[in-house]
Order: sequence, then structure tokens, then C-alpha cells
Amino acid sequence: MQMHVLTTSRRAARMLAIGAAAFACASALAQPAQPRGFSQLVALSAARLDLSRQVALTKWGTGDPVADPPGDPREQEVVAAASREAVSRGLAGNVAAAFFSDQIEASKLVQFALLARWQRTGHAPADRRADLRSELRPALDRLRPLFIDELIATRELREAADCRQQLVGATAVHVETHRLPPLLAIALDRGLARVCGG
Repeated sequence: MQMHVLTTSRRAARMLAIGAAAFACASALAQPAQPRGFSQLVALSAARLDLSRQVALTKWGTGDPVADPPGDPREQEVVAAASREAVSRGLAGNVAAAFFSDQIEASKLVQFALLARWQRTGHAPADRRADLRSELRPALDRLRPLFIDELIATRELREAADCRQQLVGATAVHVETHRLPPLLAIALDRGLARVCGG
């Protein structure tokens, strides 16, 4: 008799657990899907701009120019690689090309502005100089699939009528939360210039 009661109790407990799980799943399905928003895309762009600051520091030390010298295919290779990866993952190549071109221009904006500031004062911050080829470029390249993830994840939002408003809002929140200086705020806008409508 005691064994029967125990078995019945276990069955009842199991049924209750199954019922609770089913209710939780049904409740989750009934809830409207929360929009992903642009916060991660903005954060990745800000991280890339932080790398741009490190690139500027390195170029201050080496005397290398901000823009690639004539005949250097680095920028075209970066954009082409991003386009190929985007297409292989179902994102339009022209969307990726526009986005990564804008990211490169935002990086140049930061580098030009910082180098000009340091030239005027005669010195740059004493931060460690990272190696461009072995450290900074690989770090920039590692951001590429993360950017593509976000461009894919925000596809519907990028095509929405209020895309620009939502992007501006997400950028403003990031700038305020992280207390970014005006230069980086402007560069963020430059790097995200063609996110909407693609």
C-alpha cells in the first residue's frame, strides 16, 4: 500500500512538473517577441573605434599615414571579405560592403582627428603601442563575423520605417552611458550612416 501511494505521488509530481513546463512554454509563446534593437551593433562599432584609437597611437609612433598608401589593397580586401562572408550567410553583399566601408571611414576620422590633436600638442598618450599587423588588424578582423551577426539579426529593424529613430536612440544611450567624447560620438554616427534601409 505504501509503495502504491509513493508511486502515485511520484506520478503526480511528474505530471505537475510537466504541466508547469508546458504552461511556461505556452506563456513564452503568447508573449510578443522583444525586438533585438541596435544596442549590440552600436557597442561593436564603439569597440572598433577604440581599436582605431590604438591604431592611431601605433601610427604616431611609426609615422605611418592614416590612409593606406596607393596600391595597398588592404581596405578593398577588408570590404570584399566582409561581402563574401555576408553573402555566404544570406546577407546582401552590398549591405555588408556599405557598412564595412563606413566603419573604415569612421576609423579614419578618429585617427586623423587624434593625430592632428597630438601634433598640435607635440605628444601623444604614453599608452602601450600595439603592433598593427600582429595585434590590431587581427582584432579588427575578429569583429567582422560579429558585425554580420548583428546585421542579420536586425534585418527587419533596418528595413522598418522608424529605423533611423531607433538607431539614433540606441547610439545616444551608448554615448551617454559610456560618456563618449564628441569625437567618438561623431565617428559612431559616421560608422552607422547606412545601417537603415538595407
